[in-house]
Amino acid sequence: MFGLKTLKKAIGAGAKEVAAEYGENKDFLEAVLAASALVAAADGDIEEAERRKVISVVTNHAQLAKLYPQNVIESTAETMFKRAKDASGRQSLARELDDVKTRPNGSQMAEDVYLIALDIANSDGQLEDEEQVVLSKIASRLNIDVSKFDF
Repeated sequence: MFGLKTLKKAIGAGAKEVAAEYGENKDFLEAVLAASALVAAADGDIEEAERRKVISVVTNHAQLAKLYPQNVIESTAETMFKRAKDASGRQSLARELDDVKTRPNGSQMAEDVYLIALDIANSDGQLEDEEQVVLSKIASRLNIDVSKFDF
């Protein structure tokens, strides 16, 4: 079948395609984790279950998993969680969302950012009012029509 060298080359090629499509910097990752931290902090406290869900969702995301090793995802998430503790930090998280709008494939990235935040909000099985308010603000900031996801 395939040798190890051929397999590594094929995997590397896939990662390069994703990197080219989503950009080789951390804008997409930071936007995803900023939105996730904002949603997780919506009720005033980021619970351990929410932290684990953020890491799980992001490390299993098709594009993000190819671009960033788990330790980078975890350290970036921790940075975002810390920023979510106060008003100035939450505003800086909101500004992270702006970075994806101007990137190639920005509308697809913005949708992914929103949908991952929605997954985080639903991680405990129910969507709280505070989380819905934050999700609406995220959608507005990213210029997303959430009715596209009514299925």
